Amino acid sequence: MATRTAVIDQIYDDIRDKILKNEYIPGSKLSENSLSVDYSCSRTPVREAIKRLEQDGFVTVLPQSGSYVKELTLKDYQHIAEIRTYLESLAFRLNCENEVDIAPFAAILDEMDTCDMDKPDEVMHFSDLHFQFHLEMVRASNNAILLTTFSRLNLNTNSLLFYQRLSNQGKIQTQEEHRKILAYLEAHDATKGEKFMFAHLWRKRNAYKRSRV
Repeated sequence: MATRTAVIDQIYDDIRDKILKNEYIPGSKLSENSLSVDYSCSRTPVREAIKRLEQDGFVTVLPQSGSYVKELTLKDYQHIAEIRTYLESLAFRLNCENEVDIAPFAAILDEMDTCDMDKPDEVMHFSDLHFQFHLEMVRASNNAILLTTFSRLNLNTNSLLFYQRLSNQGKIQTQEEHRKILAYLEAHDATKGEKFMFAHLWRKRNAYKRSRV
């Protein structure tokens, strides 16, 4: 019999995947009663999974109303991208100063290379790994305040647009840039690498801004 934690994890993962695949569209209501029937469980694990989804930025819970798939505007995405650009550029500089080992980052990129962007499940996996790459870059900086600030941006919600738009060609360009970031990191070239990291992330900010026009 599955443990309570395992049940919550399963519900969380399943709802999250459906949100990312647009099976639960932004603004749609998530009924605890219906979900408890779907997953053959009480409302308690469903409520806990929804609480986690809210913390991770996928769901909005409104008092006396219910839980809804979060609606983020392109302006929201633009603002998030602006902040993350400066945070991750700082993280890169700190990583150069700390002479961090690039092996863990390279391993993530190697796994990303294997993803087939014509398969929805592998696009999802690539998206998760992409987020993990950037998260680990910040975590490696060994700056607790930087990591806390970065985490509060709930950047994994960017997967909502990232999932819908990424192609095989987009993957190739993204991976080429990631490899260049690692080359600068391995060389401890904080000046050029920080500048390249900034440009890498700011392009996404510009894409969101153009999409609003």
